[in-house]
Amino acid sequence: MTLTVHTATASAEQADLDLLAAARRRVKQLVGLLETLPFTERTARIAREYLHEAGPARDAFDRFSQLDAAEQQRQLRVWQKAAS
Repeated sequence: MTLTVHTATASAEQADLDLLAAARRRVKQLVGLLETLPFTERTARIAREYLHEAGPARDAFDRFSQLDAAEQQRQLRVWQKAAS
């Protein structure tokens, strides 16, 4: 997986949000593929990639979910501004 870190000096918070955004995209892609039978080699590859990436994304989710709502919103605004 290629992470999109917005700046060379991106904060850990921005990196976490990049991980979560990438995981969200991967899940959406995987769900679409899993609805189509028979499974192709591409489906299997993407499922394996998703499982491989799950640990770092889960860690990022754990860190982000422990923040209060105001801090989550603040970090999200910073992340979105860096993405634009």
